[in-house]
Amino acid sequence: MVAAGAAYLGAIWILGAIPVHADYRPADSGVTIAVASNGVHTDFYLPARHPAKDWTSFAPLESPAAAPAPYVLIGWGDRGFFLDTPTWDDLSAATALAAVFWPTPAVMHVYHRDWLPLEGEACARLQLREAEYRALVAYIERGFARDERGAPILIAGRNYTPRDVFYEGTGSYHLLHTCNNWASGALAAAGVRQPLWSPFDGAIFAQLARAR
Repeated sequence: MVAAGAAYLGAIWILGAIPVHADYRPADSGVTIAVASNGVHTDFYLPARHPAKDWTSFAPLESPAAAPAPYVLIGWGDRGFFLDTPTWDDLSAATALAAVFWPTPAVMHVYHRDWLPLEGEACARLQLREAEYRALVAYIERGFARDERGAPILIAGRNYTPRDVFYEGTGSYHLLHTCNNWASGALAAAGVRQPLWSPFDGAIFAQLARAR
């Protein structure tokens, strides 16, 4: 167990320092997005409506009275963390251990926001070229499970506020594939500089900083 833990930490350090798309540079103009972390989980802030994707129609809010906002925050993650842990005080040992030590179902969280967060240690704004943004959108879309009609599958009644909503996700959350791995993979799919592998957010933002 100790050896496995040491190997895992070593992989985080080594693979997090190896970049993919090392020659990437942000565009001078294009589609503005933000990549943000709460210290544990990484999300994307995207335009709510854009020619590449109208998220308000693809993954609408459950409440018809909730007005859409200019941006959506979208993230992929562990079902137990998202649905059963609205605050850190709600986190149970069983939820944490389940998420870490064996594969658990994933969900997608869509949250309408009125603003982009300010840049900081755990937030980076990017200007993506049109093709880069479309590649990012395509990757994020694949995170949504679909019904027989091809529509995202709503998880009814499990939102935090009238302005957010959950949908069933694809894939599984586990020690080797976390929400941060998923977010980093999305950026890499768009051609953005990212770590080769990073289950935590630190290497994501370190590689973004080196792309400036």
